[in-house]
Amino acid sequence: MIARYWHPYALRRPMREIAARYPVTYRKVGEAMTAQGFDVDPRGADLSAAESFRLFVAILAAMPPHVVPYGSMGDQTPWGRVDWLPFLLSLQRGDT
Repeated sequence: MIARYWHPYALRRPMREIAARYPVTYRKVGEAMTAQGFDVDPRGADLSAAESFRLFVAILAAMPPHVVPYGSMGDQTPWGRVDWLPFLLSLQRGDT
């Protein structure tokens, strides 16, 4: 089966793990992003750094805090306790 991701490539690090471990949550957050007016069509053009930043800030607010984004890598820190600042700064710079 081929995974269907709605997130842009710049958000692949945290979002692919969530898509694999929490498919229902991943889908619901994608639906919430669409309802907020974000273009989450993976077949479309990749988002700019500023658009990816805005989308991830919205995802931060929508994602349930108990989700563990890096569990397969041995990090059991839940979403609500992850320090997202380094990732957000890299998104702003376009380094992802």
